[in-house]
This record gives sequence, structure tokens and C-alpha cells, in this order.
Amino acid sequence: MTAKWNWLERIVFAVSCVLVAAVLGFIVVDAWTMGDKPPDLVVTVGTPLQGSGHWRVPITVENRGEETAEEVRVGVDLRQGGEVLERSELFISYVPRHSRREGWVTFLHEPSPADLEARPLGYAKP
Repeated sequence: MTAKWNWLERIVFAVSCVLVAAVLGFIVVDAWTMGDKPPDLVVTVGTPLQGSGHWRVPITVENRGEETAEEVRVGVDLRQGGEVLERSELFISYVPRHSRREGWVTFLHEPSPADLEARPLGYAKP
């Protein structure tokens, strides 16, 4: 006894085959064209917000490289008059290639974006 498919089953089957082929094709092309450029971490500082007894500053870390960065440490210095008034650090578990992660650091003194200096301190290769 042969099972007959109705028109809806045929459409669902065809769409499923196309989607699976597209995903597999994307994975193959992505793996084939992926470079070996190391992580390129770019840190940006957002607008400080006042909290209860401290100031919170949003930090965005973007990885423009071709490899994932693990155990990313970011240092943020609050400078006034050319000297470091406060220092804060942010730890992010990982930043995949071509992606960004966000976090917050805190300060006791009121920071202005012009007085904040942020940079990646280090990372590990997975």
C-alpha cells in the first residue's frame, strides 16, 4: 500500500528541503571564507548614569576580528587634570567574532565621557 501525499505535505516538504539546503550552504560558505585575523577589540564608553551613591557607565566591546576572544578584561580610567582619579575594570566571558557585548562599570566620582579612557587589557584565545 502506497501512501499518497496531499498538496500541503508536498509544499511543506519542499520548503523544508530548501531551508535545510540554505542553512548547510551558509555554514559551508562561512567556514570556507573565514579568515584567521585575530580578535580586534574596540571599546566604547556610553553616557554615565547616576545610581545610589555611585555613577554607572555603560561599556560596549566590539570584536571586529575573525576569531572569538575569551576572558576579555577592559580597563576604564577616570582622569581629571591628566591624573587617574579612579580606575574600574570589566570582565566579559567571551566576545564572538563580528559581535558586541555590553557591560557596566561604576565610579564614586561623577565622570564625564571626555574624562573616561577605556581600553582592552587582555583576552585569551579559545
